[in-house]
Amino acid sequence: MTKLTVPTGPLLACGVVAGPIYLAVTVAQALTRDGFDPSQHTWNVMTTGDLGWIQRSNLFLAGVLTVLFAVGVSRVLQQGKGARWGPRLLGLYGVVAHLTGAVFVADPQPGFPPGTSPVTTWHGIVHLAARGGGYVVLLAASLLIAAWFATDGRRRGWAWLALAVVPPIVAGVAHEILPSTMPIVVFAVALSLTWVWFTTLAIYLYRYRWGGWQDAVPRDADPEKKIAAEGGRVDLGNG
Repeated sequence: MTKLTVPTGPLLACGVVAGPIYLAVTVAQALTRDGFDPSQHTWNVMTTGDLGWIQRSNLFLAGVLTVLFAVGVSRVLQQGKGARWGPRLLGLYGVVAHLTGAVFVADPQPGFPPGTSPVTTWHGIVHLAARGGGYVVLLAASLLIAAWFATDGRRRGWAWLALAVVPPIVAGVAHEILPSTMPIVVFAVALSLTWVWFTTLAIYLYRYRWGGWQDAVPRDADPEKKIAAEGGRVDLGNG
């Protein structure tokens, strides 16, 4: 029986499109949904209300794309420091921060949705915990991916890319812990920058997949692993 293997390229492409889709849908709602004030409300509150299904679907799609991207990353990294747990934590981030956030709706905030009052619910608490936990998981994943880049002199400079997401994550976590002391814009900027980092990493790995795969996959890797990483289309002539 032939084993069906999804090619690595489409998996990495999931990471390329995840951020732009999520941000485009979120910003469109922030500018059009009645009662939403970007200076007063966090994006996650858009999971509530009659149109909450839009942001919940947006979160769900982002989670699925992130998990698929993580599978592609695991094929690229394969060996070295962080090669195993970096992609695993990246996938866990998709599950915790996005899929969980899509299932458990956030609590209303003052003024949104219109006509509701702020209330604390069990699903709102789970939503907030998932969002904060997702930041922590992403931080760990970025550090492990940075360690992988740092082990290869040809890609050592890209370790700084993996570390560049640390400040936005710290800002996001700080906003979760001390929301009343930090402007909403800090959270919005931090979340946007994490997606910029995510997309940049995906583009880099995707370009290596098509244009410089011999540099992305260790030359001493097992041929079968190379074939699996390429989805059956790796050129082993230079291996």
